[in-house]
Amino acid sequence: MLTIIKEKDTDLLLQRAARHLCQKLRDALAVHATVNIAVPGGRSVVKVFDTMRTESLDWNRVHFFIIDERLVPIDHPDSNFKLLRDHLITPLAREGGISPENAHPFILDTTVPDRGTLAYEDVLARLGFRYDIILLSSGEDGHVGALFPDHHSVTDPHHGFIVMDDSPKPPPERMSSSLSLMLTAQTGVLLITGEAKREAFRKFGDASMPVSACPARLLTCLKDAVVFTDHAQE
Repeated sequence: MLTIIKEKDTDLLLQRAARHLCQKLRDALAVHATVNIAVPGGRSVVKVFDTMRTESLDWNRVHFFIIDERLVPIDHPDSNFKLLRDHLITPLAREGGISPENAHPFILDTTVPDRGTLAYEDVLARLGFRYDIILLSSGEDGHVGALFPDHHSVTDPHHGFIVMDDSPKPPPERMSSSLSLMLTAQTGVLLITGEAKREAFRKFGDASMPVSACPARLLTCLKDAVVFTDHAQE
């Protein structure tokens, strides 16, 4: 079931998204020993993390993965993992709320052709090779993670993590969860915020638009999905 939540105040919207995510984590923890959540980077996501860390739940049973990543070291300023660590994991760990080992980074390995994706798949495999919950943030063109419209990334049949050297959005070198891996999630949360994303929201709402042309629409394939947007329906 897909729900769209609209709120003109973007900061309030992102706080609502964060609290919704935490409630979904609590619901999942009620039936699973551990829960896997995959998250992206970005300014909007930072605000979500900042609210999530104020929520009370059994964080030590939650495992974090990175939906997509630039091919950079984890301490690089452009690293999505660094955002997760700095804005959520480290503050929680400081209070004993979570073990830092529960946040699983993608480790770039330039010595192997897969750049480290197979090693990252091994980590996920130890936890069931699935996502329970995914947090996504749409780009201006409707991309999510590093799955881009009308690009081989969104049609790649590999089940796991993929790498590319030709991302339409700079930098060209990126890693992403594959479409089929994202679709393992029972629950999805999608952020579509900012004036520049108006066209992306329009495409998302077009039922005739295939996922290959608007990857954000993969959310419509999930059992439980919520879009948080500051756009009015057109």
